[in-house]
Order: sequence, then structure tokens, then C-alpha cells
Amino acid sequence: MDYVIDLIIIGLSVGMVYALVALGISLIFSGLDIVHFAHGEIYMLGAFIGLMLFQKLALPYVPTLLLAIVLTGLLGVLIERLFYRRLTRSGGGYTVAGMGMIIAGFGMSIVLQNVAYLVWGAKPLPFPVPFGMPVEIGNLALPMSYVWIVVAAIVLMFGLHLLLRKTMLGLAMRAVAYNKDIAYLSGVNVPLMISLTFGIGCALGAAAGVLIGPINYVQVQMGIGVLIKAFAAAVVGGFGSLPGAILGGLLVGVVESLGAGFISGTYKDVYAFILLIFVLMVKPSGILGVEAKVKA
Repeated sequence: MDYVIDLIIIGLSVGMVYALVALGISLIFSGLDIVHFAHGEIYMLGAFIGLMLFQKLALPYVPTLLLAIVLTGLLGVLIERLFYRRLTRSGGGYTVAGMGMIIAGFGMSIVLQNVAYLVWGAKPLPFPVPFGMPVEIGNLALPMSYVWIVVAAIVLMFGLHLLLRKTMLGLAMRAVAYNKDIAYLSGVNVPLMISLTFGIGCALGAAAGVLIGPINYVQVQMGIGVLIKAFAAAVVGGFGSLPGAILGGLLVGVVESLGAGFISGTYKDVYAFILLIFVLMVKPSGILGVEAKVKA
């Protein structure tokens, strides 16, 4: 029984990382109506930025996490304004130029990977954070790194909820996500809200990278696997649904951990897609998704 609980706790911790990345993907999709295929590289850059802040500036872990979130969020705003916005056309609002944005996402993924290779090289780098002694829960010894992931992820998710639901800025972002033309006619600065939405989505990916860094090595290719799991989590929960992204991430993490523990770790990457196929067979729109998204 303790073994099962241990696997579930590990799965929930890793699932929080998937949930943060999926949350960023879903936030960008709900706000911009695009699927950001370079989000795995944003996650990777966030981890590298956090590592550099931790090693070069000798910052404590919490300031490192916060500063990496801010810097990567600003980088996301810069990417959206300099590159993605050029593929859009402005009418009364902000309309995405379909297939061109998808191709641009793949292109940006390749560019960011190569930039990371030039700056940090191909060698995996350790992220040694002294978290302290494990937390003992009965007969279980839970590493503090997993506790940090869960606590930090919950704080970030709650903060995003407060931003979107309790502030005028969040109201403007939700208005743009619902209908850009109506938001534009209502006086909302649509391009600014889109940049902020994209930046916040990138900041969430960066947070996931910094949180997972001390558990795994930081390397250029680290974003590929996480991006696939995050997409699976977003689809399982309901693509575009923010609560669904969180639920999907937790489910993917737990299923992956239990599968690796009871079946085989060799097929660890397969279990998420088995869950994805099962959910799509039962409810094609995802657990918390809706059958059709209708905008006024």
C-alpha cells in the first residue's frame, strides 16, 4: 500500500509540471486561438535561465524561480510582438493567420533549440538545489523537491485564478479570449492583452522548467517529451479549458507513475497516450471540454 501511495505522490508531483505547461498552452490557445508548438522550448529556456541565475548570481531558489518566470514571460512577449504578430492581420481586432502561425511555431521551436545549443551546448547540466531533508509521512519519505513542485504549482495556479477572475486586467484578457472584435469595440487594448496572455503562458512553462530542473538534468532536448505530455494533458482535460489542463496534467502524471511502477518504466511515455485514447473514445472533447465553442 505504501508503494502505491508513493507512486501516486510522485505522479501528482510530476503531473503538476505537466499541468503548468498544459495550462500555458491552453491559456495561449484560449486567448489567441493558436496552438503554440514552441512551448516545449519555452519550458527549456526557463530551466536554463533559472540555472544561470542560480549558479552565476548565486540567488536562492525562490528568487531564482520568480526571476526566471518574469524574464521568460518578457521573452514570450518579445517573441509574440516581433515574430508571431507579423503573421496576423488587424481588422477591428486581432485575427490569426491560420496555417502560417502553426508553421511559425515549429520554426520558432527549431530556432530556440539552436540558440540554446549555441549558448549552453548539448551536455546536460545539473541543477543542484539543497532542498533539505525529506518529509516523512508515516513510512514514506517524500523528497523536498517534490514538495516544492506541488506547493509552487498550487501557488502559481491560484495566482492565475485570482488574476483572471478578480482583476480588471483579467477581465480584459477574458474578454479578448471570448471575442476580440467585441473587446476591441469596447475599448480594450487587444494587442496588449494578447501579448500579456502569451507572456503569462510562457511564464507558466518557465516555472515548470525551473521546478523540474533540480530533479532532472537541464538540457536542450528536455522540452520535446514534456510538450507531448502537456498536449496529451490539455486534450485529456479539454483543450482550451484551464481547469481541464490542470486535471489532465495530474491524471497523466499519476497514470504514467503507476504504469512505470506496476508494468514497466520502459514504456513510460506510452501510458499518457493510452489515457488520451481512452478519454477521446469516451468523451472526444475531453473531460472538462465542451462539444463546440461558440462565440458571439
